[in-house]
Amino acid sequence: MNKNRYYGTHILYRVLIKHEHLKSAMTAVLPKTIEAQDKAWIQHICYMSLRHYFSLSARWQKFLHKPLKDQLVGQLLTLSLAQKFYAQAPDHAIVHEAVNTAGMLKKSWAKGLINTVLKQSLADRDFRSGNAQQQYEHPDWWLALVKKDWPDDWTDIIRANNQPPPLWIRCRPGLTDCPGRPHAQLSNARLINDKQLPHDLLAQGHISVQDAAAQWAAHLLNPQNDERILDACAAPGGKSCHLLELNPNIQLDILEQDPQRLQLIDDNLQRLNLTARRLIQGDATEPDTWYREPKYDKILLDVPCSASGVVRRHPDIKLLRQPEDMTLLTRLQTRILQAAAKLLADGGRLLYVTCSVFRAENERQIKRFLTNNPDFSEQTIIIPDSQKCKYGVQILPGQADMDGFYYCLLRK
Repeated sequence: MNKNRYYGTHILYRVLIKHEHLKSAMTAVLPKTIEAQDKAWIQHICYMSLRHYFSLSARWQKFLHKPLKDQLVGQLLTLSLAQKFYAQAPDHAIVHEAVNTAGMLKKSWAKGLINTVLKQSLADRDFRSGNAQQQYEHPDWWLALVKKDWPDDWTDIIRANNQPPPLWIRCRPGLTDCPGRPHAQLSNARLINDKQLPHDLLAQGHISVQDAAAQWAAHLLNPQNDERILDACAAPGGKSCHLLELNPNIQLDILEQDPQRLQLIDDNLQRLNLTARRLIQGDATEPDTWYREPKYDKILLDVPCSASGVVRRHPDIKLLRQPEDMTLLTRLQTRILQAAAKLLADGGRLLYVTCSVFRAENERQIKRFLTNNPDFSEQTIIIPDSQKCKYGVQILPGQADMDGFYYCLLRK
C-alpha cells in the first residue's frame, strides 16, 4: 500500500504544482500493469484530496512553524489526511505509512516532521475552517463569481460541486432490459450505482456512460431524416453518437481539432456500430480549411468552456482554472459561434451548449451574438429542473442529480 501512496503523492504533485489535469497525471504516473483495485484506491484518494484540498492542506499547515518548501512532502501530508477523513483509515496506519512513503520518495529528512505534524493534525479536534476557501473548498475568485451570477443558488452549486457525482448511462433505443432508475423525461437515461455498471452491455455497445444533462443535447436538436448536421468541438463523441442513435438517417459531420480525440470519437462510433458522414480534423474557428457545401440544417456547438458545471466529476478543474482563463475562453467561444453561424442554412437551428454555470460563457455570450447577428433569434426550449435565463436555460449542478449545463437554441 505504501506504493499506492507514493503514486498518489506524485499525481497530486503533477496536478497542483505542474498544473496537469488529473487524468493526464494518472496516466503519466501509474504503471500499465497496476492492479485494478490499487488503481481504484489511488483514484479515490486523489479525487478526495483535490475535492477537499483547501481544508485538508490547512489542517497540516496549522502545525508548521514556517511554510513547507518541499511541495512533494506537502502533497503526501494532504493525501494522508484525506485517508483519515475520506477513506476511514486508522490514525496509526496513516502515520506509519506516510513515514514509510517519505523514504520511498527519498525524503528521509522529512520523516520526523511528517510523524509529528500528522499526529498533531489527526489529534486536532478543534480545527475550524479559517476562511471561505477552506469552508467551501473553492478559490476565492470562483466563489465571488458564482455568488455574483447566482446569488440565490450559489451555496447549492458549491455544495453539489463538493459531492461525488452520480452515474448516468444512456441506453440504446429499443433496449428492453436497461438497468437503473429511468429519468422522468429522457427515455433512454438511467441512473445507476457505479458498482452496478454492466460492463458487458458497455462493451457490446448497448449502453454508454453520459450524464443526463448532456443527454438533453441530442433531444433538443431533434435530428430528422436526411438533415445535414454538424457536431463541432465533438470529442469524446457522446452527443454525436446519441444523435445517430436517435436517428441513423441523418448526414452527420463530426468536427474535432485534436487528432487523438478524433480517434476517440471514431472508437466510440465503432463500439456502438454507428456511421457518420464525415469525421473531420479541423479548427472550428477556421471553417474555410475544412467546410464543404451545402450549409447545415442543424449545428451542435458544445464549445470549450470553464467546465464549472462538472467540477464534481473533475475536482482538479477548480484548482487549475485561473481568473484570466475566463477572458480567453469567452473570446474563443465568440469566434467559434460566429464561424459556425456562417455555415447554417436559412431556417436552420444552432444549439449552443456549455458545461458551465458562469453567465459570461452562457447568456451574456448569446446576448452579444444576437446583438451582432440580427438574422438569428432565440427559440424556446423547456428542460424541467432547469433555471430560465434571459437567454437559454441553465441546469445547475445537482439539480435532479444532473451536472451543470447551459443550453440555448437559435434559429437563422
